[in-house]
Amino acid sequence: MASPATYNMVVPQATTFQFACVIKEDSTPWNLTNYTATMTVRPFAGSTTTTLSATTANGKITLGGATGSITVDLSAVDTNIKAESYVYDIVLNSGSIITRILEGQFIVTAGVTV
Repeated sequence: MASPATYNMVVPQATTFQFACVIKEDSTPWNLTNYTATMTVRPFAGSTTTTLSATTANGKITLGGATGSITVDLSAVDTNIKAESYVYDIVLNSGSIITRILEGQFIVTAGVTV
């Protein structure tokens, strides 16, 4: 797989947020059976502070097996963080190969009714 794709997420503060995508190589979906996934949000690249973590283990990421789909589900509690720009990436782990599949800005927009 080539370098990770870049996608900037805009997330309304303190709301339920869902992001879904399908990972393909040469138009063929990756078979994500037996993979795990982790999405980490940090204040900036290189930071050791984790602002938000979504994983298959904590139930915030669901992988669609042979369809290649990845769905991230964040609750209003998860997104109730300071409104500013963060960075994130999504990493897939097959048990032997770790692949950073997606990265970008995680932009939290301020809510008026929170």
